[in-house]
Amino acid sequence: MHYLQTAFAQLHFVWKLYNYALEGNINREELDREITFKSEDGRQIFVLPGRIFESHDDFILAFENNLSITFGAATITLNRSRYEAGHDLPNPIESENEQCIAFVYQLRCAFAHDISEPNWKIKGRFKRKYRFGGMEFDLTNLDGERFAYCHIVGPEYLGFVKDFAVEHLLHSGKVR
Repeated sequence: MHYLQTAFAQLHFVWKLYNYALEGNINREELDREITFKSEDGRQIFVLPGRIFESHDDFILAFENNLSITFGAATITLNRSRYEAGHDLPNPIESENEQCIAFVYQLRCAFAHDISEPNWKIKGRFKRKYRFGGMEFDLTNLDGERFAYCHIVGPEYLGFVKDFAVEHLLHSGKVR
């Protein structure tokens, strides 16, 4: 759970950057210029090229891709936190806590195999409806489908799932 807060703070930050870009508040010409980084000791120099975006659409797509990658990193971090708290994958999946554990694992799987273009990888006992914390997610028929936020109701639901996990799993040390 060491990096969970950081992962979600980064997700919120990237979401704000995306929104800022959509609103036209980021100057593409100013941002998309050559930049030279130097290490503190001056021994290493790294030059980023300018003009990497051919169009405004490419510019916005870069923000969308960054958002997807950060969303995936947050899901992977949430699953890792579950694992580090000592919660193995349940079999069978019955209680709300067990459903949360299995659902988080399925989210992780969607992004872990390809964080840029996540696809659901749902097999066996994991193909089901998940109900916990007043939420419901139907993963019954999503195996092989490209991940979409609507599959989890909306992107904000990742935060709700995290809040449930923190309250019920990550501080308790065992599944209730």
